[in-house]
Amino acid sequence: LTDTDHPITMATVQSVGEGRHRESGQGRRHLARNIAIPILLLASNYCALTESFTVPVHCINHGAKHRGLARQLPPSTARSSTTITTLSASTIATTTSSTAAGAGTRMPINENHQGLTLVNSDPDVYVIREFLPPASCDDLVARARTKGTERSPVAYAGWTSDIKDLLGLAASGPVSWGAILGAWYEARDDGDGASVLGLVLHALRNYVGLFAFALVGIAAFTKVRADGLRDLRTSSSTTLDDLSQLGARDFVTRASELFGDPASSSSSSLPHPASYFEAPTVIRYEEGQVLAPHYDANRSADVEDANRGGQTLSTLIVYLNDVAYGGTTKFGKLPPSPNTDSQVEGSVNLEIVPRKGDALLFFPADARGRFDERTEHEGCPAVDEKWIARIWRHAARVNPPFGLDDSLIEDHL
Repeated sequence: LTDTDHPITMATVQSVGEGRHRESGQGRRHLARNIAIPILLLASNYCALTESFTVPVHCINHGAKHRGLARQLPPSTARSSTTITTLSASTIATTTSSTAAGAGTRMPINENHQGLTLVNSDPDVYVIREFLPPASCDDLVARARTKGTERSPVAYAGWTSDIKDLLGLAASGPVSWGAILGAWYEARDDGDGASVLGLVLHALRNYVGLFAFALVGIAAFTKVRADGLRDLRTSSSTTLDDLSQLGARDFVTRASELFGDPASSSSSSLPHPASYFEAPTVIRYEEGQVLAPHYDANRSADVEDANRGGQTLSTLIVYLNDVAYGGTTKFGKLPPSPNTDSQVEGSVNLEIVPRKGDALLFFPADARGRFDERTEHEGCPAVDEKWIARIWRHAARVNPPFGLDDSLIEDHL
């Protein structure tokens, strides 16, 4: 410690060593100044940290109607002022360290896949016309109805990084200063018997107690935050991993053709492309249900998603029914596309109309797993019922129960 960095502590040590207590007005002003500075710095850092946890909800086409190729917004719309955290993979996540500038080349796909249309470049977003035939779409919906759907799960992705950030903030701010100030006041009561060792022991004891208190507070904050995130996704869903069924088999087969050549993997030691998929998830949106702005990648995927293939490199969504009102998929950080008739006319962002059998493909992270914040997207409020099916393609193999069983892949694909 130096007297420049810690004037309170050094003044205290000198005071104890000489058996004096400085209680003058000038000393109190010094104390007030040295308390105020770290508090202001701490408040600034806390505001910056919490600001990074939130993004605005900005889906404005709540009543958009889609007739053929005509896509129009309602005459009067209102922008929501709600703030949220972000979904990642099957979860909600925050992002502070990964930026668009850090994202590189996306994972490779079959660029010659039938119906593939690029609707945004850098980051790449595709619409794939007639990706699934109507019979397969109907089978997926029927199987999901039969199995039954439950409230779509939401987890707090990125919680490990957030806890680490909050602990670091607490340890370097209020815990440290509280321990020092507490030790100073306690040492003043020691009278002439005060010593440097006593001051250090007071500070260590205070630090341990305050840090434990901070741990409890951060744990409570994380729990409340995780509970609050569940309200941001109001759809219901179920997984369909039985590849003997028409819809699931057709979806996984066509996804495998898009992400790789199944024939090449069957004749080599390479895993089948479907080994990198999470099992298909069918999601139902009823009137008024939404999926708030979110990301599908997770900045803490190496830790939190290690048991499900790590980072999400690609998202493939298939619309299972035509939707006349609402339910569009919107990318709030991307411009509208002139390259597809699936674009909502009048929208200032890339906004795709649900059309039965069409697919939407994008890349939440680059090929190396680096988070791309430009792929923030949302499921706008449904007016008519909407059904979609989704496959996440991960960086590594996805084992059951999250992924597909190897025997099913071998037998049916």
